[in-house]
Amino acid sequence: MLSKKIENALNAQILVEAMSSQAYLAMASWAETEGLMGTSSFLYRHSDEERMHMLKLVKYVNDRGGKAVVPELSKPKASYKDIRDVFNTLLKHETEVTKEINRVVDDCLKEKDFTTHNFMQWYVAEQIEEESLAKEL
Repeated sequence: MLSKKIENALNAQILVEAMSSQAYLAMASWAETEGLMGTSSFLYRHSDEERMHMLKLVKYVNDRGGKAVVPELSKPKASYKDIRDVFNTLLKHETEVTKEINRVVDDCLKEKDFTTHNFMQWYVAEQIEEESLAKEL
């Protein structure tokens, strides 16, 4: 059973992952309209991946006796100066996501929720890959 604090932290992370998916979807659409087909394909896939990250959290919260909240999303940025702006925005976003994941992990340790801490290690490892990819791009 999840503590209320951990349930709230995971629901906040659900919002972060949902916003990531939306942001990358908007980037993909912009890239597509700019004729950057390889970039748009990458970003559409990345958007789908972020949605799967969100769904994994939703299932976990519900499976552990909590109630996952499907968040309302604000409209993401829809236009960019150029492709460099897109990838700089992506990198900045991924570093913010890492901070949020670390916050959840810290809450898990403080609450002695080692089950959720273990679950969150997948996200920690994923963020290492995400930031590395964003820096490379």
